[in-house]
Amino acid sequence: MSKVKFQNYSGIKNAKDNPRAIAKSDLVNGQAVIYSIGTDGKEYATLPTDATTAKTVNHFVWNTIDKPELDNESDFVIKSGEYARIFEFPQGELLDVSADLIVTTTVSTGDVLVPTASGKYVVATASDTGYKFGLKMKEKIFFRSDFGYTALVVEQ
Repeated sequence: MSKVKFQNYSGIKNAKDNPRAIAKSDLVNGQAVIYSIGTDGKEYATLPTDATTAKTVNHFVWNTIDKPELDNESDFVIKSGEYARIFEFPQGELLDVSADLIVTTTVSTGDVLVPTASGKYVVATASDTGYKFGLKMKEKIFFRSDFGYTALVVEQ
């Protein structure tokens, strides 16, 4: 089950979210997306298309699961055309990130994650510069039935 969530109350209290963004493709909770306003005046949540557009990501998806017909929380998908509730990555706040959103197989404390073109996250290398934010890994945690990481949102 994919998820990025605030670890403490200050993150929730100071959250900047937008419940009006329309998904341009199927999305899952936790994915990194680009927020934009179309020529039609509507707000959109779009996955990055390549490494260059991934550098402009500044939001993540965190919808309430509003489909009672689902038997499993991990089956929840925000379909293209549905509203996606998106949150800005808040500088200096702690977030919990589920491991299934991280493409890199080995993540260590101190590593910085940056978004990929799939909306997931990868450990940054020295050549990864110009991103709006990074997720600096603080610790490995038990997260639901799997594991995840606590990350500090930092400038990249």
